[in-house]
Amino acid sequence: MNPPLVIAGVTIAGGLVGLGSGWLTVGLERFERLEDEERQERLDYERDIAEELSRAAAAGEEPVAARPWAGERYGWTWLERWLSPALGAIGFGAFAAHEQFGTGLVIHLLWLAIFVHVVDFDLKHRLILNVITYPSVLAAVVLSAWSPGLTVTSAIIGAVGVAAFFFVQNLVSRGSIGLGDAKLGGLVGAVTGAGPTSAHLGAVYAVIAGVFIGGATALVLLVTRVRRLKDPIPYGPFLCAGAALILYLGP
Repeated sequence: MNPPLVIAGVTIAGGLVGLGSGWLTVGLERFERLEDEERQERLDYERDIAEELSRAAAAGEEPVAARPWAGERYGWTWLERWLSPALGAIGFGAFAAHEQFGTGLVIHLLWLAIFVHVVDFDLKHRLILNVITYPSVLAAVVLSAWSPGLTVTSAIIGAVGVAAFFFVQNLVSRGSIGLGDAKLGGLVGAVTGAGPTSAHLGAVYAVIAGVFIGGATALVLLVTRVRRLKDPIPYGPFLCAGAALILYLGP
């Protein structure tokens, strides 16, 4: 076990990394011009509603009640100020208390940092950016040679297998599971690994854990009426939680 001062230092570093993730989120919002895209989508939506109201009035029909536009949030929110630093500090501290300081721990902390950003961005925009997932999958395959319990082969099999699984889910669900989740699944599979033996089923366990965590969370949100049955719930955070759990428990 690492000395308490090391654990405390890594915990503080995790909080700073989480805060940096907030800066990255705000920067990517601007780089991807998400607010401009939403503004145009809102104008198109309001135009369609106005045309429908005019058509209904001309035909003497009762107009269909239109739902108000549910705008997204941009810039610094509680997600960037509080959630990301908290997740970073808790995650880094837990891993530092669990693993001996070394290459394996540093690699795991890298994936935690990426997961913290994905959680923030997906909760905020229901979007997982290619600019994050593609380089991360490539880095995961390269770093698998130094990752505990992984090989380059198991990382590639995990990445392809989980990505393919969620791609099929995207087709079957007609988009309920997004392609962003499939690409994130590729990252989850690469960092946890999969293979023909029971020693390389981390990716399978990560997906199962994500499904259970997501299901339990959705049930709580429905029971407490925080979300309705038809409200979309981002799936990326649960995949990240499942992957983090498997990384913590070991290969």
